[in-house]
Amino acid sequence: MVGFETRDGFAIPTGAAKQSDNLKPENFKFWSARAAPMTPFASLSASILGGLGKPGTAGGRVEPATGYEFPAELCYLKKPCPSLAGLGVRNKRIVIKDIHVYALGIYVDAAAAKSALAGFKKKSPAELEADQSFYDAVVSTPSVEKSLRLVISSRLVDRKKFLDALEDRLAPRLKQAGEPSTLDNFRAQFDSVHFEKGLEIAFTCVDNKKLVTKVAGQEKGSIASPALCSSLFDIYLGTDPVSKDAKTSFGKSLAAALKE
Repeated sequence: MVGFETRDGFAIPTGAAKQSDNLKPENFKFWSARAAPMTPFASLSASILGGLGKPGTAGGRVEPATGYEFPAELCYLKKPCPSLAGLGVRNKRIVIKDIHVYALGIYVDAAAAKSALAGFKKKSPAELEADQSFYDAVVSTPSVEKSLRLVISSRLVDRKKFLDALEDRLAPRLKQAGEPSTLDNFRAQFDSVHFEKGLEIAFTCVDNKKLVTKVAGQEKGSIASPALCSSLFDIYLGTDPVSKDAKTSFGKSLAAALKE
C-alpha cells in the first residue's frame, strides 16, 4: 500500500472583499505531499513465515538453537526478493557433544516456485514434505531463484574446516558432472576470509547457471556452473541433508504456500 505525505503546492485564496486582498502573502495556503515508499513484504505469508523459529526484529525469524536472526527476505537480483522458507542448524558431533557449526536459512522465490511447481498442488502438504521429487524440482528449476544464508556459530570453525566439510559433499557430485576443477574456484573465493563466530556467508543460485557468493555482505565471487548450483543446494535439500530441520521446515513452508 502507498502512503501519502505532503508535497509542495499552494491554493489561491478566493472570496476577499477586494480582488487585490486575495494576493496578500498571508492569504496563500501552502502544503507538500509525496508518496511514501511501499512497505516491503515477503512472498510467503506471515502465517507461514511465523512457523519458522522464533520472532525476531523487523519481521525476521530467530534460529532457536543458536539465537541468530534471519531476515524475512534475502535480495540479490529478483523482485520480489526470495523469502525465508527453511531454518535450521548444522551440527557436528565431537566426542559426545553436538557442536552447532552454523545456523542456516534457505530462501526461495516463492511466487516463481508456486508457478513452476503447480503440478504438485494435488498432493497434500504432508505428502509433499515426504516427496523427494518435490525438493528436486525446486533445485533443478531455473526460474526459481534460491539462496542459502549461513551464520558461523562456533569458534571452532575455521576456513579450512568449513571448506573441507563442503568439499566432502561437493566433490563426488562435481566429479560426476565432469567439473572437479570447479572446486578450486569455489575455495579460492574464501582465500582472504577470516572465519569467526557470527560470520555471515550467502550463496545465491541465479537461473541455475551461476553461483554468487557473498561474505559479510560483500560479493566474493561468481562462478558460472550449473553443476555447482545444483550440487550445493542438493547438500541441503537432497536425500541426505546436512540439516534435517532446515529441509523439513522448507518443505512445510513451500507446501503450505502451494495451497494458498
